[in-house]
Amino acid sequence: MSFYYNLCSSSSGNASFVGSREAGLLFDAGVGIRNFKKLLEAAGLTPQAVKAIFITHEHGDHVRGLEAISTRHNIPVYGAAEALDALLGSGRISGNQELHALKGPVSLAGFEVIPFPTSHDSPGSVGYRVHTPDGASVGICTDLGYASDAVLTGISGCDFVMLEANYDEAMLKCGPYPSWLKRRIAGQQGHLSNRQCAEVLGKLIPAGTKQVTLAHLSEENNLPALAYDTVSRYLSEQGLQAPDDYRMDVLPKVGSGKVVVLPC
Repeated sequence: MSFYYNLCSSSSGNASFVGSREAGLLFDAGVGIRNFKKLLEAAGLTPQAVKAIFITHEHGDHVRGLEAISTRHNIPVYGAAEALDALLGSGRISGNQELHALKGPVSLAGFEVIPFPTSHDSPGSVGYRVHTPDGASVGICTDLGYASDAVLTGISGCDFVMLEANYDEAMLKCGPYPSWLKRRIAGQQGHLSNRQCAEVLGKLIPAGTKQVTLAHLSEENNLPALAYDTVSRYLSEQGLQAPDDYRMDVLPKVGSGKVVVLPC
């Protein structure tokens, strides 16, 4: 039985596990080494269950614990060549871990992982489509300026999709961030708003997605209830109703041990 487990999801740190209690993959490592083990144990997992780490990009909230986690537990790291080069060049990883530059789909421990490019202001930014050993398909997609054709193709038809709902447009506009940062967040190499997330899901659910989880919420410019209400209201306007057409939740900032069994 494969499941999805959120270790952490916010502007402060992001890390997700896809697999079983025996074997799985970690997507991003924006969690400290001590919390990494603690959060895995909350879900009945051990570091030994993590067979590889796939990074989406090299921003700190996605790789903060990468060096310590990968070297201490001898876990290989996969990512776009540009992202790995940026991490090595800045000294955030030592190169003492096993590194793999992605050139296409990867088959590992019974999983198939298919990367696709995303629009974000970070070199080699990617999302992932994951096929589990028991036949579930998962889309991992955060840090999007917009949902390109490559993104939509990459996650269309996935049973389960983790998708960014980073900010509420009104909260960002009226919030404390400086103007340049607001423009960056709302730009085509920034993040998806709740409304943009809803529009993407409005295409994915009719294409077969059964379960979605809203991820990477800004701590300054969003609220879980606001993200959920905005998305569900838009989907309702499109004639899509939970739980008949889809199931949806919002990722907490820190995981509690709750896993989501993947539909397949």
